[in-house]
Amino acid sequence: MKRVNQNRFFIILLVFACFSCKKEYSLENPRIQGNAIYSLQDSLGNCTKAEIHGVYRTDSTLTDSSYVLIHVNFTTTGKYYFTSDTVNGMWFIDSGYTSVTGPTTIKLNGYGQPLLPNVSTFLINSNVQGCGFSITAIAGIDYLPNTSASTWTFQYIPSLLSTSGAKIDSFNVTVTPPSIPYNGKVYLQYATSLLDTFYFSKQTHDYYEFGTLDFDYTFVYDKVDNFIEYIYLKDNMPVTTTWESPTIGVSFGAAWGLVSKTGTAKDVFTIMGVNQSHTVAGNTFQNVIVVKRELMFEETGSTTFTKEMDGLAYYAKGVGLIDQVINLPNGKTENIPLLHWSIK
Repeated sequence: MKRVNQNRFFIILLVFACFSCKKEYSLENPRIQGNAIYSLQDSLGNCTKAEIHGVYRTDSTLTDSSYVLIHVNFTTTGKYYFTSDTVNGMWFIDSGYTSVTGPTTIKLNGYGQPLLPNVSTFLINSNVQGCGFSITAIAGIDYLPNTSASTWTFQYIPSLLSTSGAKIDSFNVTVTPPSIPYNGKVYLQYATSLLDTFYFSKQTHDYYEFGTLDFDYTFVYDKVDNFIEYIYLKDNMPVTTTWESPTIGVSFGAAWGLVSKTGTAKDVFTIMGVNQSHTVAGNTFQNVIVVKRELMFEETGSTTFTKEMDGLAYYAKGVGLIDQVINLPNGKTENIPLLHWSIK
């Protein structure tokens, strides 16, 4: 009987000890299932400065090397979740649990891809403290530089005549704000000194225009029904790759001294060369893609498209369009070389 009582005594002590441990654990960690309380400000009430890591380019998706370090002062332990708002196609996130209080550093991983080369400001958790950080995105090294105020100067060979009879030897193109959202894309405005505006956008390896089906910066149709969106360049496809634009209603011929006719137009694009070297106006460019553009026309009442004009466009990496050779319907050829440029 004495041994049985002793066993019962030890069992009671063991149970009591277990309850005591659970109670002590709960008292010491009252927020084990709750959210941590924190501050992003220093002792003077100023937002702590974030540390920006990585290079942010408009032609590149953010990787593990693109992140932001923020300085946080935890006043209680618990779970935390830090996220920025989404700006210019990018956002930053991290979550976890802190078991200690005091100042520490949190790494926010970056996601998305910059849309425009500019300075974007992000708020953290949209918090009332108003703390955040800024990211400077730069223009990617692709075939469509889009930095605001970048300029290109092209020459007409031979010179053109304006509607007033004045001779036009050259023209400038400048990237001008604001950007234009359309069909899930962001289009940049490229305004010419001839008072025309063109709209271009890049999505991964495809380059889009929102406009007419003329040549780059050169109109050939008398009239078009509306603007359409189409791909004019693919920078990752081999030679002989071909694709077509959507169709558009046009009138054609009068501008070239021909009988004007109405109908439907479309463009057929073919990659004629990749990674080419091309010299124009004394400048030699590398990594050039050559694209053939055929302007196809179906006259009203017809059921067949015929080629009215064609030409070659040369695009250099980091510069964009550098040359055009257009075969005109009057049997002549128009050359439009790039004379000089300034990428901001």
